[in-house]
Amino acid sequence: MGDSWDDCADSWDSNSDVIEYSKKAFDSLCKFISLENLTVLDFGCGTGLLTEKIARIATSVVAIDSSPKMIEVLKNKNIYNVTSLSCELSRESINNNPIFESGFDLIVASSVCAFVSDYENTLSDLNLLLKQGGTFIQWDWKRSNEAGSFGFTNEIIINAYSNVGLSLVRVSEEFLLTSEKGAMQVLMGVARSA
Repeated sequence: MGDSWDDCADSWDSNSDVIEYSKKAFDSLCKFISLENLTVLDFGCGTGLLTEKIARIATSVVAIDSSPKMIEVLKNKNIYNVTSLSCELSRESINNNPIFESGFDLIVASSVCAFVSDYENTLSDLNLLLKQGGTFIQWDWKRSNEAGSFGFTNEIIINAYSNVGLSLVRVSEEFLLTSEKGAMQVLMGVARSA
């Protein structure tokens, strides 16, 4: 997956749909939780459009993405309280990287979970990285009723949280993104570590 995302890296920050998505995700995040004094993991951060916004308020942000070129764009932004890393999230990467040792108060995943090969396994790994009582928030496309539709339903998210031991806070239709391709609903899933 990294190579195809690498191809998008140089133009990602100028894509109006991507900019709008990150703005709406950040606005919904700030309505839900105060970022002050939090340590945050931005999982699947891309070039860091959401990371930049979070870093203005949070204590520190670790931003990870599987695309080395996306991470390179983020690193070139030189955000003082952001540590960025190109890696695939796995138990091995968690256990072998000291950046993950302390855990996080908040983990965000903006338009990324629908792209991972094993959603529940990824959630399980992310749950390991949450401090006790920490919050996980994801934004992903709502799946339509069409065959082969991309994204999630509320039920998929709710069941996955339950299966990996996350406590559901809510799943909601958080915002609508309209582009020349049409309008797509974005779901926001929120859970806490037990």
